[in-house]
Amino acid sequence: MLYHRLASPSQTKLDAAKQIESQEMWGKPSRYSEIPKVKAYRGALPPNAQGIEFMATVEPDAGSPPLMAYWTGGRENVRLEDGIAKISVEITYCNYI
Repeated sequence: MLYHRLASPSQTKLDAAKQIESQEMWGKPSRYSEIPKVKAYRGALPPNAQGIEFMATVEPDAGSPPLMAYWTGGRENVRLEDGIAKISVEITYCNYI
């Protein structure tokens, strides 16, 4: 299944370059949480949108919202490193202008 992240202040061109180089997606805790998790939208990157598209090597958390996918740090195949959740991915497309 494809997932994507849209360009934003927390998903910059520099972040995308690091993700392409490492073939990993990273995630910090959400606002008002202390639990690191990788967060992405389900499906392909929309046409004309800036962002990064990928396939994950691990299924998202059960119970993720319908249009979102979360991978919570500390579970199988979601490693924690310095308070950041990380998953292995295959980058399929990147569009940053």
